[in-house]
Amino acid sequence: MELSIAGLKQGTDYATAGISVPTFDVAQMQASGRETPRWVHLGPGNIFRVFIAKIAHSMIADGKRWPITAVVPRDAAKLDLQLAPHDLMTLGVTLNPDGTRSLDVIAGMGEALAASRIADFERLMEVAVREEVTLVSLTITEKGYAVRDSSGDLAAAARHAITADPHQQQSHAMALLATLLLRRWEAGGPPITLLSCDNFSHNGDKLRDAIFTIIGGWAERGAVSPEFVAWVRDGSRVAFPISVIDKITPLPNQSVADDLAELGFSDMGLVTAGQTPVAGFVNTESAQYLVIEDNFAAQRPPFEEYGVQMVSREVCDAFEHMKVTTCLNPLHTALAVTGCLLRFPTIDAEMRDPLLAELVHRLGWSEGLPVVVDPGIVSPADFLTEVETVRFPNRYLPDDPARIAMDTSQKLPIRFGETIKRYLERGLGLEQLEVIPLVFALWCRYLMGIADDGAPFTPSSDPLLEELQAHVSHIALGDHIDVHEALNPILANAEIFAVDLYETPLAAKVENYFSRLIAGPGAVRAVLAEVLNKESE
Repeated sequence: MELSIAGLKQGTDYATAGISVPTFDVAQMQASGRETPRWVHLGPGNIFRVFIAKIAHSMIADGKRWPITAVVPRDAAKLDLQLAPHDLMTLGVTLNPDGTRSLDVIAGMGEALAASRIADFERLMEVAVREEVTLVSLTITEKGYAVRDSSGDLAAAARHAITADPHQQQSHAMALLATLLLRRWEAGGPPITLLSCDNFSHNGDKLRDAIFTIIGGWAERGAVSPEFVAWVRDGSRVAFPISVIDKITPLPNQSVADDLAELGFSDMGLVTAGQTPVAGFVNTESAQYLVIEDNFAAQRPPFEEYGVQMVSREVCDAFEHMKVTTCLNPLHTALAVTGCLLRFPTIDAEMRDPLLAELVHRLGWSEGLPVVVDPGIVSPADFLTEVETVRFPNRYLPDDPARIAMDTSQKLPIRFGETIKRYLERGLGLEQLEVIPLVFALWCRYLMGIADDGAPFTPSSDPLLEELQAHVSHIALGDHIDVHEALNPILANAEIFAVDLYETPLAAKVENYFSRLIAGPGAVRAVLAEVLNKESE
């Protein structure tokens, strides 16, 4: 059994295996999608393939034509390895906490392009100028939006994009979108919406500001006209709604690949793109949320008919604050860095450790919920309970702490900094916070690349990793050092924490915790036990 259009014709095999298959002709849909595209998406990674593409799939099955033109901004190998061999389809594998699972063939893509290939780039520009294309969505992770470094200066990639010909092929995702908009404006400027579905606060605002930075740089050197700049800045012509997406999609797991092989699949094995395993399937959980600010400049898909919450900006903002800054993402980051230090293989294994379960419980209930605004579409207490008791402990959905620890420097200002700012805005004393500064200290300890057993480990990729490690890499366990001197460049950086921690009581707490965390092997677990008032196992 193979996942391909030809393989779908073996209907008996799929039916016997209990796999849901498309009710429409996939080849015909893709031909139509190439002829009259409607929707472009940058970054067809796991959450897109199993969630957003599934929404498009469901619309197509109901006769609503919203096929997606998927675009890989940089790494063409991912297109070649996980999409092309399966005719742009994905096998969604939902792993439930009770051990049951469901299998679905997802076919929401009409075409896939690699923007790093000149022919595909030109094809994307051709698609972009069409009036019937009214939506560009994104799932490219936080770092894809970065146009400035930790000092607030233009990043090298952004500087290169600004000095390059704005009509030509771009490697930076924000510059690619800026060029797409320029080509569209030159073709008459039909309205369009750019919808970030990435997992960070005010994603649409950051998308807008990043694109404005690139376009502003072009305008300063006279490479684009003031009229084009005015068009992009006109919200009725180019809209940037905010959104919140939530669905845990770990890297493909070997145990799932083995199960699929046993089921009869011959093409669901893991392959490597760079250092990342990819596959024709996506393993995921059943829980999912997508909340979108209903602020579109042109026709949009009927999202509300397919489980998407279309809401006001205020409601979206409240849901985002609940999920991204208090009730899920900060807990995930806390487990990620601590799990790496303690060499836990999976997030669910951490949740079975009473000490780490208490860490996330205290972080969510004691330090997060006090500044949550109820969005009205889901109770914060119910959401947090689901995260703590159902989603994170799901042993059938193994997720690597190192995966969650990627790009932590880009996540901290949103996942923790926003909560700190809410405490300040409401006049709540930051001195009452204990777990948040402990997590910051654990992250600084993580940057050393030495686990709690005293042996080295390799921290996950992060655009600031080399810069940050320079401040702590000289420290050995048991050293008596000037902690303030070592941590000051990190803790004073408002780009990382959204505030200068030395302007709050938190920096002193972080320094104190860090000095204890480097006392020697076993210090991480000992400090956790002491702070959380629980016995270490």
